[in-house]
Amino acid sequence: MPTLNIFVSFEFDKDKDLQNNFYRQAKEETNHRIRDCSLHESYPDEAWKNKARNAIRQCDAVVVLIGQDTHNAPGVIVETDIARSLNKPIIQVRPQGRPYQGLARLGEPILWRWRAINAKLDAI
Repeated sequence: MPTLNIFVSFEFDKDKDLQNNFYRQAKEETNHRIRDCSLHESYPDEAWKNKARNAIRQCDAVVVLIGQDTHNAPGVIVETDIARSLNKPIIQVRPQGRPYQGLARLGEPILWRWRAINAKLDAI
């Protein structure tokens, strides 16, 4: 199975714990390369958008980590709009036991179970 480069999108100001857990778990749970392409800054301006576009362009797919306020996060909305414009597959992942909502326009989220995540990634 080929290794995919995955861009991870998350609510930068509120969900760094989700990002950290995802990267930590991914080291043991997947054969795909989860790249830390985070811009390490909140969504501020056009220069940020250009950096995000370049990072997403280099990846094969985007994983959106769904936190409590992800559906309102401007950076996540911009990143997923960029991914859609570049025809990158987008997978929304929701932590188990949390009723958070993802971005409705991106389809139904999957639960944060590595078997399900890997199945989605393998299908790309």
